[in-house]
Amino acid sequence: MSRKVEQVLIVGRDAAAWLTALALQRAFGRTGVTVRVVELPSLLGPADVYAAVPSLTALHGLLGLNDHEVLAATSGVPVLGQRFSNWSGAGKPFVHGYDTQRVAIEDLDFLQFWVKARAEGLKVELEDFSLAAAAARQGRSPVEADGTQVETPVAPGWHFDGRSYVDLLRRAALSAGVEGRAAGVQAVSREGDRIVSVTLDDGLTVAADLFIDASGAEAVLIGDSPGAEFESWRDAFRADRILVASAPALTPLPGHSEIAAFPAGWLGLFPLRDRTAITAVYDSSVMSDRDVAQAIPVLCGRPVIGEVTVEPFAPGLRPGWVGNCVAIGGAAVALEPLDAILLHLIHTGLSHLIALFPVDADQMPEAPVFNAGFASHVRNIRDFQLTHYALNRRFDEPFWDRARDVPVPERLAERFRLFEARGTVAIYDDESFQEQNWTSIFVGHGLIPRSYTPLVDRVPVEEQMAKFRGLLARVAEEVRAMPEVESQFGGAAR
Repeated sequence: MSRKVEQVLIVGRDAAAWLTALALQRAFGRTGVTVRVVELPSLLGPADVYAAVPSLTALHGLLGLNDHEVLAATSGVPVLGQRFSNWSGAGKPFVHGYDTQRVAIEDLDFLQFWVKARAEGLKVELEDFSLAAAAARQGRSPVEADGTQVETPVAPGWHFDGRSYVDLLRRAALSAGVEGRAAGVQAVSREGDRIVSVTLDDGLTVAADLFIDASGAEAVLIGDSPGAEFESWRDAFRADRILVASAPALTPLPGHSEIAAFPAGWLGLFPLRDRTAITAVYDSSVMSDRDVAQAIPVLCGRPVIGEVTVEPFAPGLRPGWVGNCVAIGGAAVALEPLDAILLHLIHTGLSHLIALFPVDADQMPEAPVFNAGFASHVRNIRDFQLTHYALNRRFDEPFWDRARDVPVPERLAERFRLFEARGTVAIYDDESFQEQNWTSIFVGHGLIPRSYTPLVDRVPVEEQMAKFRGLLARVAEEVRAMPEVESQFGGAAR
């Protein structure tokens, strides 16, 4: 008879630790599993922000978190996309919108008709047919101040103040029955690839059946485990610094984040109710930390207020489950905070862990299945991020020329070739971003299909144009039905 997992010890900090604690408590707390957290000192400063894609709403629902309460506690703001500017030199900015429905004509993807019409002289941009992009550009969102949402085929992403969000998660986890203790780690006792116990800096030694490393890049538990070697992705991602700062709140509040390229990397502006969070990701060999900090007010057009912090960044992946230790979040994977994916990476790890939660404390054959599935998800997300770099059109700048010239993984190259040939998006297992997401960034960055499926020609041109006009009219009507973000979360609503 197998021995059940009864004791889970999470060693970590910030969102990774407390999301994990709350998720495991909600899933297994009534099955006899005790969840404890050793909380390490936070790495978050007053300027840090969590930007999240729409899938976080589903996780919050499973955790019993109410959208209105989360927004109110974190100076939070809903957004419907990300606006990319300066990635194409003099080319137009574009919005990657959070649409939830595929647009089709005669059950054929709308893109196919747009490609044909564009070749025949159509001047309307693809994103003009995106409800999420149109609403984001006009500063609108389906979310009202009380957390209710207008019924519409878009899903909001979110911006939360970092420290406030962690405080909320901690309170929720402790209220749900999680045991918490603030301490550092003095020693980790191992037998082979398994952890026996963790000795804290206050002298307490804690044993468990399953250990969770949610410590971030420090990887205090899993980092020294045999077989947990870190696979560096430095060749693909040259940025080695992340700077965070704040600027005054934007008025009116926009419906999107702003992701702007500059000579050494990119700068993100993430609106909150009481401030604008700034994140710069850059190559310190191109611009020094001091030069980037001094350039921020010019790059974002706003003064910097408060503290500016800079941290090193090393992208890559390690096996997330070794022995009886599972790494969640930054302890398992390091990717840029591009495309608002950092909380999603935590969510992905938790989904795999809950689905494969070990049934035997002494034998954990779930580990290789977890590692394969999680790595597959992460590599697809990595390729989505690499797309922005590979398709950039900033020329005669060393950082961007190299980003464009670095060979991409073969599967991403196949996606490029197929889309450029016929406007078809190759979708694989373990995708976080769907067909409309890939299409948005491909076209936005200038990868325009050369041709389209001949099935399009079955639909008369007059009918195609009528469908186009109908879609544009429907987008305009549904955008008007959404409240302005400013009216719900800015100004007098603050």
